[in-house]
Amino acid sequence: MERVPIVRLLSMAVTVALDELHEELARQGHPNLRPVHGYALNAISNGADTASALAPVLSMTKQGAAKVVQLLLEEGYLVEVAASDGDARRKPLALTARGREVIDLSERLQDGIEASWEEIAGARSVATARRVLLQAATATSPPGSPPPVRRGW
Repeated sequence: MERVPIVRLLSMAVTVALDELHEELARQGHPNLRPVHGYALNAISNGADTASALAPVLSMTKQGAAKVVQLLLEEGYLVEVAASDGDARRKPLALTARGREVIDLSERLQDGIEASWEEIAGARSVATARRVLLQAATATSPPGSPPPVRRGW
């Protein structure tokens, strides 16, 4: 095989992992979730509590983020809560029990994917890859502050 740039290999690995993750999520009762929904649920659980706050995290317009939020509301992963500041235009979002459950399920499934990679490449190789990727990802970040996870194009 020809030498493939590492960024392309990383993209290929993410694609394989996300496809596997979402196939299993669908089998376990979450057929309408796509990667963007996972990124949104994680961002909401980390404090991005409006469509406007989600938009830059998801690298999309506020209107695009509002569509993502609408599906998550319809599917029961989110609920809108009353704004504490009295601004009726602001519609803060909160995870429902279903939203928290699917995040937990996703994390367990990701652990399973990692375990299968350990079977393929060995635990030591996966640990080395984890260490190298962490070093590369945090090299330009302030100490203790990894860069955000966001959708790539």
